[in-house]
Amino acid sequence: ERGAPPGGGAGFGGFGGFFAKAQQLATQAVENARPVAEKVKERAAQLDTSKVREAVQQAGAQAQEALQRAQTAAEPQLAQARAMADKQAHSLAKVNAKTFLNANAQFGVPIDSLAERGDDGLPLPNPRVPPVLEKMLSRLETTQAEGFVAEGRPVFSLPPDQQATRALAKAIDTNLNTFNFSNREVHTVAALLRQFLVELPEPVLTWHLYDSFIAASQCSTEAETANAFRAALDKLPSAHKVVASRLVPFIAQVATQGKLDIGTISLSFGPSLMRPKRKEGALRSLMEDLPAICAATESLIACSPALFPDPPAAAPAEEPA
Repeated sequence: ERGAPPGGGAGFGGFGGFFAKAQQLATQAVENARPVAEKVKERAAQLDTSKVREAVQQAGAQAQEALQRAQTAAEPQLAQARAMADKQAHSLAKVNAKTFLNANAQFGVPIDSLAERGDDGLPLPNPRVPPVLEKMLSRLETTQAEGFVAEGRPVFSLPPDQQATRALAKAIDTNLNTFNFSNREVHTVAALLRQFLVELPEPVLTWHLYDSFIAASQCSTEAETANAFRAALDKLPSAHKVVASRLVPFIAQVATQGKLDIGTISLSFGPSLMRPKRKEGALRSLMEDLPAICAATESLIACSPALFPDPPAAAPAEEPA
């Protein structure tokens, strides 16, 4: 007979015995751990959870206090960051579609952009009366000796030709330096001035000071009215203040020396000087506010000599040949 393979049956029997021994040891380990688990469970049941909650609440209060201290410490930096963000937003607000597409644009452009931009397109150290506005006012002032009358008709008395006015405004937007105002008919320039003021994205006296100017016109005495107007003018941004100091005396001259009554002049220029900022029902809102706007404009005209005793001298208006 042949002998059994070395370690054959013994080998399988040995593995079976090892597995059985391991199972026995595992069972014994479980049994040994059971009393420990029971003790842990018993201790957990006896634990005072109120102390745990108290500790958690105390830790939460400490964390909240630490957060408040951190916020207080960071407030100066946050305030500075907010101020920088507001300044950046204000700068971005000046960039409108027209100036983005055409750096030479004059109509529909914020006053700040026009007054703070030099002839070379670079920023000026101090704002000035926008050249396009100065050229129009200078041309109209050539009729002052005749009581602001041209061709037998008072300036600003003729309804504008909208199509012709827009065409000329487009030509000015293309290149102000090649547009000669001196050889343009006075009533045409008057229409251009009104179109320029109407298209301003923000009125000359600004949105946020509208209530201040309306309130100023409602003061009981002339002196109080002048002081209130002066206080409101002092709050204007520098570019708007420069434009107001040139434009308001001009309007006052037309109203006092011209042939049109002050009510007509106030109706013509009032909404371009001041109006509330409303998004919904804008036309209806303007019609509702128009009486107050005209009354405030009349008061502003009356106070103009006191508010602008020395209006800025007209800059030489160089015209192309």
